[in-house]
Amino acid sequence: MNITTKRKTATFLTRNVIVLSIVSFFTDIATEMLYPIMPLYLSDIGYGVILIGLIEGMTQLVAGMIKLASGIYSDRLQRRKSLVNTGYGISALAKPLMAVFPAYWAIFGFRLLDRFGKGVRNAPRDALLADVSTPVTRGRVFGFHRAADTLGATLGPLITLAIMYFYSENIPLIIGLTVVPGIGAVVAGWFIRESKEKTELPTAEKGGMKGLYRRLKTHYQTATVQYKRVLYLITVITLMKSTDIYLLLRARELGLSDLLIISAYVAYNLTGAILIYYLGSLSDRIGFAKTFAIGTLSLGATYMLLSQNELPLTLVFAAFVIYAVFQSVYEGLTSAWMSLHIKQEDRATGLGTMMAFQAVATLVGTLAIGFAWAGFGAKIVFAITGLLAVGLAAYLLSIPQRDYDSKTDFGRKPYVEDIKKLTVDNETFRTAIWTGGQLQVTVMSIPVGGEVGLEVHKNIDQFLRIEEGDALVLMGPSEGDLTFEQPARTDSAIFVPAGMFHNVVNTGNKPLKIYSIYAPGEHPYGTVHRTADEADRAELTELLEDD
Repeated sequence: MNITTKRKTATFLTRNVIVLSIVSFFTDIATEMLYPIMPLYLSDIGYGVILIGLIEGMTQLVAGMIKLASGIYSDRLQRRKSLVNTGYGISALAKPLMAVFPAYWAIFGFRLLDRFGKGVRNAPRDALLADVSTPVTRGRVFGFHRAADTLGATLGPLITLAIMYFYSENIPLIIGLTVVPGIGAVVAGWFIRESKEKTELPTAEKGGMKGLYRRLKTHYQTATVQYKRVLYLITVITLMKSTDIYLLLRARELGLSDLLIISAYVAYNLTGAILIYYLGSLSDRIGFAKTFAIGTLSLGATYMLLSQNELPLTLVFAAFVIYAVFQSVYEGLTSAWMSLHIKQEDRATGLGTMMAFQAVATLVGTLAIGFAWAGFGAKIVFAITGLLAVGLAAYLLSIPQRDYDSKTDFGRKPYVEDIKKLTVDNETFRTAIWTGGQLQVTVMSIPVGGEVGLEVHKNIDQFLRIEEGDALVLMGPSEGDLTFEQPARTDSAIFVPAGMFHNVVNTGNKPLKIYSIYAPGEHPYGTVHRTADEADRAELTELLEDD
């Protein structure tokens, strides 16, 4: 008997999750060294709130359009890594060039180039993260990535504060030093790993810009109702959010010095770094709609606070900390929520479409708030926007949102079925029929002479029941020490402790029909493995290394 297959408990911290988190960590150090000082700098050289908003909106619009094109190309080429690394490389180059050409028009140009790089990388990067996660771990994957990103965003302003303190607010020095973390991001990016397998695309999805347009049109027309609803909700949230730059300008208007504004920005980023993973984990438990309700409620609270003309400095700081809750949800989980409603082969296209909608909404929202600020004052603008955000939070809480729509997996909702009939009628090697937060049930059909495959689940207890057939059960503390051997037959129950190597071999003359209970779940939500070979290919990245 040749028993060689080894599988392990799936973990959300895969190689690509860790590498992409490191890349984002370095990139955000560089980005956030500049972000809090740029609107203040532009204001000092004569830019009004409308023009500052226009610059920010235009750069975000360009980035959004590039995200859309990059996402479509990523799916069409079936490649992520090259686009991700190209985008990070462009941004790493654009930032320090602002120090070489310090004129305000050049700063705008290089800011545009920096956002171009972000546009190239974001959709393929988020698609990579979605590719290596499952619906029941997606919030944690994106939350972990965003936590590393936000940690870098915390260190960036701290570095800026130190330089401003010791070098008399030397902005060109700050800009030039962004090259150091930029290089770190580029180097780390080469350790991203992606599959070399490709599938042939339909002819309609090829052919330059026309091919891109056809792919986008086909994607939108065939998108699910759930995808479009989430897309529109995120767009509305983006309209209200507009740009963080207005928060920085409002803080100055309320009396904070530039050093205090940057300090508040550091507190905001530090809060986000602490909270984002937990918010991602929360979304895996309660759903994304309710998690976004918490975020938009925080946005409303922030705007209502900043709508006051007389506000103690401690409350201005508090507004930034409260805003961190919203920003953690918005920046960390929009792609995670959206990706649940996109097929894997269309993932970067779907995320790029969302990012393009966000870009247009950012431009429209930024200009609308900028003109309203100039015409009616910040108090009215922040108060109205805050009330709208609270109203949207109430709507999100009322949505009976279910983010899982598999035709075979009925997890996360009440379900009653004849388990024996499901098991006996099943013809696939493995199909998940119910995947919850803490438990999963699968049904299996093992062909004559076949086996489940030697596997171990480090943190999962497992129960199996044979509904039809004869088997040999093998278990032991290591793959070479399967000292427990016992025959089993119809109606036998098998109990597998966590950390125990085990296998079940079909010794009968007909397919072995089993259902299995994992606590917590082992396989991705909606798993369907038609054959053992398909299961092995799907789990190849989860193979255990030899001790």
